Amino acid sequence: MIIFKNDASTMDGVLRNAMHATDGRPSDINKGDIILIAQTKGTLSEDQKPIRWVMDFVSCNLDINDESKKIWGKKWQYIIRGENLRSVEPFDIDQIKVSKKNYGAIQTHGTVLPDDEDVILEWIQEERHTAYDERKIAAAEFELDNIYCPDDFIAEFDRRYSNTPAFKDIVTRQIQRPSALSAAIKEKYDYTCRICGYSGFRKKGGGMYAEVHHMIELSNLAPLTLQSWNLLVVCPTCHKKLHYGNVTVRPLNEGWGIVIDSEEIIIN
Repeated sequence: MIIFKNDASTMDGVLRNAMHATDGRPSDINKGDIILIAQTKGTLSEDQKPIRWVMDFVSCNLDINDESKKIWGKKWQYIIRGENLRSVEPFDIDQIKVSKKNYGAIQTHGTVLPDDEDVILEWIQEERHTAYDERKIAAAEFELDNIYCPDDFIAEFDRRYSNTPAFKDIVTRQIQRPSALSAAIKEKYDYTCRICGYSGFRKKGGGMYAEVHHMIELSNLAPLTLQSWNLLVVCPTCHKKLHYGNVTVRPLNEGWGIVIDSEEIIIN
């Protein structure tokens, strides 16, 4: 993941063309990696956050056709091409980071540290594909024999997260969420929305995409809410409905009764 900074005068060209221009070639970036598009703070209004868009990296090439001059009125050495430009919930990386890196010192572009990537991916509601090796490492750590069975991971995480949700003190106050448990829940239910039945979609970088919803919000700090019983696999649309729609939820002996726009869905 890499962050690019732009002033207000160059931002329009970036957003219209899904392109950046720079005199320095970025390193350690591969096709499909996320680019964070940030506006320099000096050109923002008081209530604006600098990062409001992201896109996927495609290529970095010498600007031999003067594309940068045509778009921005100035010649740059390299053109950074992106795709799938999309808006995100605005944020300031310095306010959600967990590392001590000073991102404010970045002049044009810079690499995001892995620890901060995890926080950002959660913020923008995207995720890394859980690789086989990562699951093997987790299985070894938990002393589990079967690395393929998500039930084993879920049972172990339920045991480890049998406490009340706790805060961890970083730059901002955030509840710790066991992301590996979410990945196992998604795998168990084949990335299929438990509400509408949507089967998810395949991501460009590999793997399937789905989301999980905490039926009892973690901010309530209720006991055991980090466990699997409180997680529901959903598609992005149903996830938004659960947060913002005309929805009521009632717990059942086993499962949930969810009413969305007067239609009840029973989840067992």
